[in-house]
Amino acid sequence: MAREGYLLHAGKDEIHDPSVEIRADTPRKKWDNFWYYHKKHVILGVLAAAVLGYVIYDTASAVRPDYTVGLATQAAYPSEVTDALQTEMAKYGKDLNGDGRVVVSVVPYVLAGGDDLPSGSLADPQALMAYQTKFMADLSAGDSILFFTDDATFRKVQGQDGVFAYTDGSTPKEGDKDYDRMRVPLEKCPKLAGLKIRFETASGSAEAGLPKGLSLSLRVYYGSGIEGKAPEYYAASKQLFQKLTAA
Repeated sequence: MAREGYLLHAGKDEIHDPSVEIRADTPRKKWDNFWYYHKKHVILGVLAAAVLGYVIYDTASAVRPDYTVGLATQAAYPSEVTDALQTEMAKYGKDLNGDGRVVVSVVPYVLAGGDDLPSGSLADPQALMAYQTKFMADLSAGDSILFFTDDATFRKVQGQDGVFAYTDGSTPKEGDKDYDRMRVPLEKCPKLAGLKIRFETASGSAEAGLPKGLSLSLRVYYGSGIEGKAPEYYAASKQLFQKLTAA
């Protein structure tokens, strides 16, 4: 039927002219026919390829930290604090993932609770719950072997969950409260004690030392739920802890 339509107005000689029949099926007409029936598939395919390309690029270009370090506190600290700690700690770490650079990621967890929240803490219950959930997921997965804590958070977490090890890596007995053997104040960490943090203010830039009251701890590994998980990562994290706290 389609052929009769093409030749409706052709003369007798033209009906049998091979050139007319060839022109009736030109590349342009083939393309028009293909595009009419398949344009949705082509568009969806192009979009899918674009999304896949973006995912691949994003994955390939994403920064993969060699060490993840928790910052568990009652109050939120500005990003300048975590940035400065990351940069300084990276000087003493190793390239564990083989990408040619040493990257330390300091992940904040604000674990305040109750009605008497300290100044600077998050008052949003949903935000606090999100931090608590992420913190528990970190402990379960063993992402962070090193933790910065303030005194209140250290006592709360250690008293409830027994998270922190002695500074030599050994596991405290249940109920042990000799907390000073489980943490090293940052002012006693030679590699971090003198760290200066640059803040940008409305009147310009200013420098300050690390927040007071923070300490560095090694989490429990042996006898815990993460024993046997990534032993090389634990050993490297412990070595970094020793470098940062060595006199």
